Amino acid sequence: MVINKKLWRRFVKNLKREKFLAVTNVSVMTVTFLMLGIFISVVFISQATLKYLENQAQITVFFKDDYAEEGILEMKQEIEADERVMEVSYISKEDALRIFLEINKNEPVLLESVSADILPASLEIKTKKLANLSGLAAELTSATGVEDVKFFEDVIEKFRTVSAVVYVVGLALVFVFMLISYAVILTTLRITINSRGVELEIQKLVGASNNYVKKPLVFQGVVFGLVSAVIASLVLVGVAVGLSAKGAFEGGLLLPFSQGASVSFWLFSVVLGVVLVFSGGVLGYVGSSVAVKRYLKV
Repeated sequence: MVINKKLWRRFVKNLKREKFLAVTNVSVMTVTFLMLGIFISVVFISQATLKYLENQAQITVFFKDDYAEEGILEMKQEIEADERVMEVSYISKEDALRIFLEINKNEPVLLESVSADILPASLEIKTKKLANLSGLAAELTSATGVEDVKFFEDVIEKFRTVSAVVYVVGLALVFVFMLISYAVILTTLRITINSRGVELEIQKLVGASNNYVKKPLVFQGVVFGLVSAVIASLVLVGVAVGLSAKGAFEGGLLLPFSQGASVSFWLFSVVLGVVLVFSGGVLGYVGSSVAVKRYLKV
């Protein structure tokens, strides 16, 4: 759509005549795009959190006190050769003591009775897929020298279920809010066309082309869509910058479909804002074009 001074003047003139309608339109669409951005953020954050939990999920194998370190290191090599395994770390008794002291450094009474001898050596195992945890844990439970095997599959599976629900509900709500925005554009332009029906008919009678009559209305829909999306995007980016300044999502958000890649929360919000603005322009154009064709017959 070519934007010239004449088109812009006609838009401003119409805007002055319908101030209340314009404010209402932009307000409703801004709230719609804001809610849309929030739900997209929630869906993305839940998927990123699930990815993080999956990356952190591990099996911890505790060994008996009398089991030799050579045997543990030999088992470590065997486990590393398993194609299901991504990483294996050996935690000696001394390492376990250092970790315990760090965690409980503010509990001096508790630290007095603890020594490396009473803490078990262990292997921490991360698998390539969350589904591999259960089978590998069952195999290691009966291995020689193993005292106990711990892993938190239930926690991950519960979050996976919650994340899936959020994903489905979020997508459904995104679709609903897009329909609401579309309906708002149609309704607004229908009111505009009805209120200016006589004027538009006179324009056509004196020889105005369909394109001349249609352009300002379509332009109006595009501007309303863009302005609403920009306002919503600025709010979302502002909130993201504020949260980032307070330390929220300090390590960034893991990209759900990548191998460990992450993005800062504020940068994600900026990208989301660009997507919303683009969507606002497209939605405004499509909605206004359909409305003009339906109600003006041009």
